[in-house]
Parts: sequence; structure tokens; C-alpha cells
Amino acid sequence: MLRRFLVYVVKDVGGRARYAKSARLCNDGDGDVKFRLRYVGPFTKTGLEQYVKYIALIANNGISASNESPESAVSELRPGECVDLDVEYVVDGRISEELDFVKLKMVKDGKLSIGGFQFDAVAEEY
Repeated sequence: MLRRFLVYVVKDVGGRARYAKSARLCNDGDGDVKFRLRYVGPFTKTGLEQYVKYIALIANNGISASNESPESAVSELRPGECVDLDVEYVVDGRISEELDFVKLKMVKDGKLSIGGFQFDAVAEEY
């Protein structure tokens, strides 16, 4: 594995959100690196993860991994090259209707996350 990305969904209580350039993956080595992005799944147990209907890590070179398509195509980074990663997710609006006032306020205030989701950048063998 090259890198692990832990993505927390917070504050957004309905609809689509996209956070551009949320992370960056760089090749600091001497040789080319082939890799793929992989969605691993939730790593938290808040009980609210099911409200995240879609979550993806999207690279600016066109590859992505999501809960709908867990593994990207293989991509390559040359020495010194980097790729920016966007996070995109959709939170079911039912969360605002189904949570009690206190929990909903905690989510909106960022004191309670809806869930945490793991993505890995996995090195491929040549």
C-alpha cells in the first residue's frame, strides 16, 4: 500500500458535496509507481454511516474509487509527479427528518461525524 486516506463526513446533512483538492498523492521515489485507488468502507461505528449514499475519492487524472465502484483503473506517477484528490459524497436528506434535535445539531456543528470512510492507494506490481 502507498497511502491510506481516512475521509470523515461532517456537517453536511443532505445533498451532494464536493471538496476539491482534499488530498494529494505524490511519488517521492526514484522510479515510476503504478497504483490504483480502492474504497475499503466505513471504519467508524456512529450508526449514521447508512445516510451516506455515495462517497468517492476522485483524482484529477480521471481515476476514482467509490462505494459504487470500489476499485479504480491503474494509473502511474513518475518521480516527482503528484495527483490531487477530490472527495465527493451524497448524504441522504432523511437524516434531517430521522435524527433527534440534539444529534442533528451535533452533526451540523461538526461535533459528531456522520461517518468515516477508508480509501487506499495501492501499489501495483510491474
